[in-house]
Amino acid sequence: MEKRTRGQPKRFSSGKQLISLYAEFCDCIIANGYDVIPSQTEFCRWLKEKYTPADRHTIYTALNKYFPDIKKEFEQLQSDVIAAGGMLGRYQSTMSIFALKNWCKWSDRTDAESEVNIEDLTPLAKLLE
Repeated sequence: MEKRTRGQPKRFSSGKQLISLYAEFCDCIIANGYDVIPSQTEFCRWLKEKYTPADRHTIYTALNKYFPDIKKEFEQLQSDVIAAGGMLGRYQSTMSIFALKNWCKWSDRTDAESEVNIEDLTPLAKLLE
């Protein structure tokens, strides 16, 4: 008897397909005047109407298990829409900041570490003498 394996069938054939659909979703948000936020829940609602039903767990699994290489691109698209919608006044600014920090890994840190080589400054120091 053949042993059958259980598993989750992939809803998306590739990461490229998922990003393409999410980009189309984001384009719809922009075209409709930022009427919804680019959350995974709203993306699932959009998929149900335009493509095929998917739930948030499916999106999470696709981004974290099947196609982790596209997660940064997904977050970049999401952050672009949130930031633009916030700057245009379509999204509440405090919630936009919250979403960018928690969903898109933005931060307030300004850790600008720089290494200055003193020898590089020597010609400048001579000019100032």
